[in-house]
Amino acid sequence: MRTVLLALGFAACVGALGAGCAATSAGPVAGFDGSWTISKRGLVVKQAETLTQAAVREATAFCAAEGKQFRQIDLKESPAGTLSPQAESALTFGCDPVVK
Repeated sequence: MRTVLLALGFAACVGALGAGCAATSAGPVAGFDGSWTISKRGLVVKQAETLTQAAVREATAFCAAEGKQFRQIDLKESPAGTLSPQAESALTFGCDPVVK
């Protein structure tokens, strides 16, 4: 029984590490003022700048699908460190009409 529990624990740890290599994402989430937010997290191997670049690409594609252009409103980046094992990036943006 103990061997089975150890094996299951090991499998869970390996699975968590594998899943942690990819960034997790939330968004776009609508704000009350017409803005949108995309949040991304990744383990130590992911830098906050990499997460931000992915969020900007996602936001740009989101606005383009609406026939509008991306405008950054706010950006919060937190690197992975001692207190947090995950790098984080939260991008707040708006979709403005395309000026011709």
